[in-house]
Amino acid sequence: MTYELVDRLKEQYMSSEKWFSVRWHYIEGCILKAYLDSYEQTGCETEYNFVKGFMDQLFDSNGDIHEIQISSYNIDQFRMAVILFPLFQREQEPKYKRVMDLLYQQLASYPRTKAGSFWHKENYPYQVWLDGLYMGQPFYVQYVKQFAERKDYSDTIQQFQNVRQYVYNEEKRLYSHAYDESRHIFWCDKATGQSPNVWGRAVGWFAMALVDVLELLEGEPADSGILKVYIKELIDDILPYRHSEGMWYQVMDRPDYPGNYLEASGTLMLAYAILKGARLGYVPEEYAVYGIQAFNGTIARYLREEAGEVLLGGICRSAGLGKKPETGEIRDGSLAYYIFSEEVVDNNGHGMAPLFMTYNEIKRRGL
Repeated sequence: MTYELVDRLKEQYMSSEKWFSVRWHYIEGCILKAYLDSYEQTGCETEYNFVKGFMDQLFDSNGDIHEIQISSYNIDQFRMAVILFPLFQREQEPKYKRVMDLLYQQLASYPRTKAGSFWHKENYPYQVWLDGLYMGQPFYVQYVKQFAERKDYSDTIQQFQNVRQYVYNEEKRLYSHAYDESRHIFWCDKATGQSPNVWGRAVGWFAMALVDVLELLEGEPADSGILKVYIKELIDDILPYRHSEGMWYQVMDRPDYPGNYLEASGTLMLAYAILKGARLGYVPEEYAVYGIQAFNGTIARYLREEAGEVLLGGICRSAGLGKKPETGEIRDGSLAYYIFSEEVVDNNGHGMAPLFMTYNEIKRRGL
């Protein structure tokens, strides 16, 4: 398969702010990570300058970023800070380190479940969502690795263990989207605390968290073997739900439900985790074919050109649980909610970031 359209989309995407905003936000953080990973692989200064220029726009003349709400606890805001590590390493700009220090210090007072996991947000008390592991743990691990005097990663490993214990649905052998330790929220099962359905992108966030944290822990004094068990188990569990095109559905285990659709972002996140996991030896090399098929299947189905612009479709714009603070929308976690209530869009960062991250893995293989 040729990837000319992917190459063109990658060039187009960073040349205009049509499809993203210049803001401190996890979506943009994921996009920037994809370009940084590509730069580290190819040495393309255009990509590095795109990332640096984007980040520098967020700082004021005092070297502060006003969008960071240090008095508000929201695990999402840690994702963007991952970009600052390589920028600081190359530039040695104090403003980058200052922001990382500020966020790391917030972790000391960040609210936790009784089992020790970070709440997803302060307005979602005692809730752990799968995507929160990708938002917070890579930053946490990388900060300890680069700057902390004491290299203790046990907290992170315990939080992954908590997810496996409390968010994994033993009957389905798949991860639910989220879990409420308190059992108070309306969407949770009062016996298990889990949300009712398996959202493909949530599983993708968790899979990416596992492989990225495992990579960071290479050579560190950490007993990370259990995370390798988790990533292989996760991949083994999702393989029976692969469509013949290599993709996964929006609600992963309900391909039979009317209106359920093959979703691009979750599929690409899983493709990235599979390919990276195979490359680094966390899963057998023969698993790589599943990642390649998922990537190829997604671009075959959803990548197209219209009026000179390259577009990736099939991306769920957003999904969550509970009352959305910005709009008051109630998200009940039902099948109907995931499939019909959230818009399916083109070129949204939730899909673009894993498209480019997976493409980096594809190119590492010379494909």
